[in-house]
Amino acid sequence: MSAWISLLQKEFKSTRVSVLWGLVIVIAAGLLDVYLAYYYGRPGVATVLAAVAVTLHVFYLAIYMLKSLSSEWSNAHLWLHLPSSGWALISAKLASGLISMLISLGITCVFAFWVLAVELKNFAQFFDPQKLAIVSSAILNFSWLLVLMFIVGAIYNGMWAMMISVAMASTRNLIKKGRFFIGVGVFLIPTWVIGAFTNTAAYDLLVKWGTVNLPLNLTALDSMEHVDIQPTLNSGEILFYTLVMAAVFYLCGWLLDNKVEV
Repeated sequence: MSAWISLLQKEFKSTRVSVLWGLVIVIAAGLLDVYLAYYYGRPGVATVLAAVAVTLHVFYLAIYMLKSLSSEWSNAHLWLHLPSSGWALISAKLASGLISMLISLGITCVFAFWVLAVELKNFAQFFDPQKLAIVSSAILNFSWLLVLMFIVGAIYNGMWAMMISVAMASTRNLIKKGRFFIGVGVFLIPTWVIGAFTNTAAYDLLVKWGTVNLPLNLTALDSMEHVDIQPTLNSGEILFYTLVMAAVFYLCGWLLDNKVEV
């Protein structure tokens, strides 16, 4: 465990400059968006920008992994000769990237809710306060679920980005040119197969089970009546995509240990 902690510390040190600059940009953009919410004449623009900023974090971990692994390939003889397995090496990178992403996402969400609070006051000049209260309630009820979905999506994208980089590195001594297409194929072919499988009856039979209701009590905008809106999650789908990510993680570690040459 102490060896893995050392790997994690190494990742923090090697990426701290770029991560800190990223946080500076996030804070600067957040402050600018808050300024727009207070002083821009068209309500809604700042809210859209805040929503985009939060959504972009779905790609944070993928970009982090591609950049971090790319820097390692130039010194692969040092990184791969560390007394740790390939799974330990990549899990430390994933943990470091996830922590960085959560910090950035947390700061972005703080600014997003700040902007939203200001924008709701701006919209009060044009819309029924009761309807605005309903919209505000809906956002507060669904926000945690949306943020959780962004985090899971970011981890999923980060796994595939890692697979692309490792697959390209594992063939660099066999294929001198065109390894980019290897990376693209490693991503597109499996994801196409998974996408095709999700549209089959077999997928519904194997995966569509264990429905979990998430009760969110809201009021309908059209009738102004209290209704229960219950988004659902399927335990089978959660297990399926967990297994996909586990398989990608295992394959990346195996390739690092057996196929990536220095």
